[in-house]
Amino acid sequence: MTTIMDPHAFRELIPHRAPMVLIDAVTEYGPERIRATREVRAGDPFVDGGWLDESALLEVIAQTIAAGDAMYAQSKGGKVQRGYLTGLTGVKLHGRAAVGETIEVTGDCLKRMDGMGLFDAVARVGDRVIAEGRYKLFVDIAYQEP
Repeated sequence: MTTIMDPHAFRELIPHRAPMVLIDAVTEYGPERIRATREVRAGDPFVDGGWLDESALLEVIAQTIAAGDAMYAQSKGGKVQRGYLTGLTGVKLHGRAAVGETIEVTGDCLKRMDGMGLFDAVARVGDRVIAEGRYKLFVDIAYQEP
């Protein structure tokens, strides 16, 4: 089931703070899928020569998944305290995103257990896939006392 929400509400749920928040909006959320966007802007700290750095692209994907995990934790009565990217498998970079382009990231949850999550993710600019791969994350979640 997809939740309709304020596309910027994720900012209160993730531990990232400016200037390290690298996603602009969550455009779709459900327990198994998260979708977010990022516009590449001139002057961004990770833009060089008019292009977003590849390491920043990997972080955009990781933050999309982190936002989904934070929203999932909230739906279960918890709040993410911190999160860690613990592994990347089969990641392929097919291209880069230029200033003025919008990256759309889709993360599909394959499995969650005890704070660990396994996700397949794809980043696109329009119809062009620029990155894809499997992400493993760990999140430390504090649950409210009953």
